[in-house]
Amino acid sequence: MIKMRWILPLILPLALSLLLAACGGGSKKTDFFGEEQKPSKPKVQSSTNTKRNWRTSLGKKIGSGDAVLSPVLFGESIYAASPNGRVYKVSAANGKPEWQTKLKKEAVSAGVGVGGGLVLLGTNQGIVYAFKQNDGSIAWQAQLSSEILASPVIDGDIVVARTADGRVYGLSAYDGAVQWSISRQLPKLTLRGESRPVLAQGVVFTGFSDGNMAALEAKTGRALWDFPISFPRGTNEIDRLSDVDTNPLLVGDFLYVSSYQEVTHALDIRQQRIAWSAGVSSFHSLAYDAAFLYVTDKQGVVHQVDRSNGNKVWSQPALQFYSVSAPVSVGPYVVVSEGKGNLYVIRKADGELVGKHKLGASTIVGEPVVDADTIYFLDSSGSLQSLSVVNKS
Repeated sequence: MIKMRWILPLILPLALSLLLAACGGGSKKTDFFGEEQKPSKPKVQSSTNTKRNWRTSLGKKIGSGDAVLSPVLFGESIYAASPNGRVYKVSAANGKPEWQTKLKKEAVSAGVGVGGGLVLLGTNQGIVYAFKQNDGSIAWQAQLSSEILASPVIDGDIVVARTADGRVYGLSAYDGAVQWSISRQLPKLTLRGESRPVLAQGVVFTGFSDGNMAALEAKTGRALWDFPISFPRGTNEIDRLSDVDTNPLLVGDFLYVSSYQEVTHALDIRQQRIAWSAGVSSFHSLAYDAAFLYVTDKQGVVHQVDRSNGNKVWSQPALQFYSVSAPVSVGPYVVVSEGKGNLYVIRKADGELVGKHKLGASTIVGEPVVDADTIYFLDSSGSLQSLSVVNKS
């Protein structure tokens, strides 16, 4: 008998095509007769400018069926991978490649992770590759039980990787040997994707498809605590999805996480309790600054949430029903892209749209990284870009 999990990659693009997209998405708006209503594009009086600092092609356009990969800024370099198996280290200053390498056959399904002198990625064949950070040569590879759908992470001498069959592995950072593994039973129906684990101070924080968030001892995999943060609701399997597919965000003593259902939590990891819950859900990564979280919900509405109590400060609905990306916090602004190749700038102070800028025929793929006023991101044309956002005045 074929297990449901392995059928999902085939049926989910059809079953959820009106709900999800690789880099954003919201429900379609219909009229009384069920005809789709195309939302009018918001008119914006731009008070911001964007400057493209550089753009470097990674060699392949990224389609809807490809893995959603995110670049990493580490030191003065950007590390990135393309779905066809190319791995790059480029200068953050000018985008010039410092090295590049290519896998022979495997498609990259998760990456990249950087740390401890290694660059990590996972493949659809269940292999974790570790490349040497200085020259891109392979340090080791580890065969795991199934496809890897979340970026491997590293801290000290432990690498943590998740596989599509519900397992979490602790690997030796020196040679890739399996130190421990745990498994979690999968629901009958789950979203195709896994949240990236967070590995800090000897603890692994990871979400699961059953709606739980767990903390594990990094050296042994021993369970420290386990919280149910999302509960299945509804009368059919799609309504009952409770995946934790957003990447947990660790800031100080608080872990922020959103689930497919209508909730975002702040977990106090020292007191091991839920500090607050906000009525906004997302399958995107979260952004933050000193006082607030920024969340793009399932409908494409962008929210500012007070980090101290979970209260919504403002919501920006102008992009509702568009295919909206995860938010990025850039100085006084929040930046999102949508599927038509536009970049929108929202002012943090009041939630107003203050910029609309063309990205061309491409849109942002994955989770951008930020340094001061500069955003680094992959686009759907298969290029790595550096873009700055500044006030006109």
